[in-house]
Amino acid sequence: MSRAFRKSNNMLISLSADAGLVIVDILKVLKLRYDYKALSKITGFPVSTLTRYITGKTAPRGSKAEKLLRNTLSNINLPAFIAEYSGFDGGRLDLTKVMLNPNLVKIIGAYVLEEFAGMKITSIMPLDILSLPLASYLSTTTSRPLHLVSPFPIPPPDRLMPLVFSDDSGDSTKAYWLLLEKNCSRESILLLGSRTPEPCFFNKLVEILVNEKMEVGGLFVVAAKEDILGELRIPPGVKRSYLLVI
Repeated sequence: MSRAFRKSNNMLISLSADAGLVIVDILKVLKLRYDYKALSKITGFPVSTLTRYITGKTAPRGSKAEKLLRNTLSNINLPAFIAEYSGFDGGRLDLTKVMLNPNLVKIIGAYVLEEFAGMKITSIMPLDILSLPLASYLSTTTSRPLHLVSPFPIPPPDRLMPLVFSDDSGDSTKAYWLLLEKNCSRESILLLGSRTPEPCFFNKLVEILVNEKMEVGGLFVVAAKEDILGELRIPPGVKRSYLLVI
């Protein structure tokens, strides 16, 4: 996959001239839902230009690509789009349809990069299995390494760290494994979750990261539960972004 976003030397997330590669993919996804007239209204670009981009006759580049990407992300109601696609009616929310759809992952990935643009992010960590495709996409597009949380040990063992905690009821103990990059102190990690993580798990994870001199650079959750968010011990100053708050 071509890298549509590149990291700068100071490790800040930033949009690059290659943003055209991502915005064309996003336009193709939106074209399945909207006609060209509606897309023109969303993006602020003429129908003739969008037609050339979507059909592959030409591609947006440089500042034009960045403007097109920003306009599109600003003018689509992504929370409503995701809620409708997942069949959310105020009750059950099926995020599988969203997080395992490669086209929607591209749209959400662009949204995340826009949200955290200009911030120091040196690595990425998915908090649950459904957020792994999004984390992999962001890792590839930004050339940043992944740290993993696994229910079972993954070799080599010298890069593993146990994560043991009591569940929220306090009646049982759970154990996971952190697969961390070597020499990862001073890392600034973007944590990604499809849903709000369990407070007992999240709080123990943050404790371990801080002890290892790694910091949480940002937290993104697709569907966050408001009553659980208050139980998360998110370090002060950490930017948080949620698509849906339910």
